[in-house]
Amino acid sequence: MVLRMNVQMPRPAVETSTPARQWIAHLDLRFASNGHRTELRHCAHKGPLRVQRLFHPDGNKTAHCYLLHPPGGVVLGDELSINADVKSGNALLTSTSAARFYGTGSFEQPQRQTIRLSVDQGTLQWLPQETILFPGANAELTTHVEFGDSAALYFWDIVVLGLPACGERFDCGRLWQTLSCLRSGRPVLKERLSINAGDSTTQHEIGLGGRSTLGTLVTTHRLERAERERWLSRVAPLDPAGEFSITEKSGLLIARYRGDDAQRCRVGFADLWKTTTKISAGLQVSEPRIWHT
Repeated sequence: MVLRMNVQMPRPAVETSTPARQWIAHLDLRFASNGHRTELRHCAHKGPLRVQRLFHPDGNKTAHCYLLHPPGGVVLGDELSINADVKSGNALLTSTSAARFYGTGSFEQPQRQTIRLSVDQGTLQWLPQETILFPGANAELTTHVEFGDSAALYFWDIVVLGLPACGERFDCGRLWQTLSCLRSGRPVLKERLSINAGDSTTQHEIGLGGRSTLGTLVTTHRLERAERERWLSRVAPLDPAGEFSITEKSGLLIARYRGDDAQRCRVGFADLWKTTTKISAGLQVSEPRIWHT
């Protein structure tokens, strides 16, 4: 047997702070009414972000727009940016599936998602499916919303820490989340949330209290106190382990969820969306079909 000592073996890969592959994706949308229905007047994209053709399940009243992210998840170093502007008309935007932020291992570079929404006149409804942070994710989620005095806004955001259905807790990782809302250039809501897995914010009752799912809903529609109480009584049985709340601040109706079931959160928020839209605008709305597929 001959040993060849001069053969150079490949060196093992060494982790660095720079990912080998990084996807920067951008999507820019602009909606406007032609007098009969809402149209997508502008659509520009870079990288793996797309939209399907518009649907009008309510006749010509509302244009439903489905956002697509073909890779199916956000990994180390990825950056997603979505701009949606409603000049007039009524546009509802949702996602075809839950957004997934995967673990980054020992890397420290964050995964970023930036959402910018604006509505001059008409109605903008931003109703995506939930965002799931896998154990080890390092997510930075930024949302900036601007709307005019005569505009209508409906916005929700649902975040799941870990994979509770599979018994995988968010035992490592980080979330940095900001939400800012401006009415005619004036700040009306500003929120920041910083979570490190296992910290006091996730464990203490004044924070998440050990729950895995948190949801926030913001709308310009109004509800009388009696209607808010009726909504709370309807959604309370949905998730005995979860909690819904609702309040008004600076002319905005704000609902929240803290629990362990993202689907229950979305069902409760959808009930409030339908209720307020019917009472405030006199409209019967149709849920996006993609929510049930």
